[in-house]
Amino acid sequence: MPQETRAVIFGRDAGTYDEARPGYPPAAIEHITASTHAFTALEVGAGTGKATAEFARADLELTCLEPSPQMAEILDARGLPGVDVVIASFEDWDGMSDSVDLIYAAQAWHWVDKEVGFAKALTILRPGGVLALLWNIPVDRYGSHRQLYARHAPELLAEKDERINRRDDHDWCVDMEEAGFVTTERFTHRWSEELTADRYRALFSTYSDHMMLDESTRTAILDGLVDDVESRGGTMLVDYRTEVFSGRKPDTEQR
Repeated sequence: MPQETRAVIFGRDAGTYDEARPGYPPAAIEHITASTHAFTALEVGAGTGKATAEFARADLELTCLEPSPQMAEILDARGLPGVDVVIASFEDWDGMSDSVDLIYAAQAWHWVDKEVGFAKALTILRPGGVLALLWNIPVDRYGSHRQLYARHAPELLAEKDERINRRDDHDWCVDMEEAGFVTTERFTHRWSEELTADRYRALFSTYSDHMMLDESTRTAILDGLVDDVESRGGTMLVDYRTEVFSGRKPDTEQR
């Protein structure tokens, strides 16, 4: 499977993605909405609407871009007020200049072409508008199951996709500043979620690196995860850090 399909593979099982992936902590959403005072917003890579539903509560006029038709169908079925769903990638979308107050991406910006993303965001944002990037990042995703992965898919323990490594470890404020954004900020919120063995299995089944494995290897790992959780009492505590990076488009041209 070509590498670039990893960014859109999630539509293969959009229903499980919607059920298994966590939502976003109110503290992260409120941090963005409280500082932007936005009326119009563009969501990049909206998926099934895990973040969209939270931002819709802020009475924003939302345009939501999602390249996967399967994911977009679930989002559209939510019937969220003020939300327009467009099946398109950010790179391909023909957005108007100076048209929105806020652009945000939840669990998606690392898939955006880095040669295009920040420059295009600056074009679409109104002067003073905000770009906000947020991710739920599991802490030590594979550490509790290292022997299982070493046996079946050791390559997953050494992530080689530069986009994923940037998601987990990169300070996106640096990229924003280099592109011309000002008043950049990083906000981190830590939280946990306790999952049953079945929900834990479903969560891991939605990870792109797992979805790209051959079926027998994928099944062996997912079944092994269930066994690991059952051996620990039937539930697993997943620790997350939610990272939010934001920056403003200058109110006037910088000279």
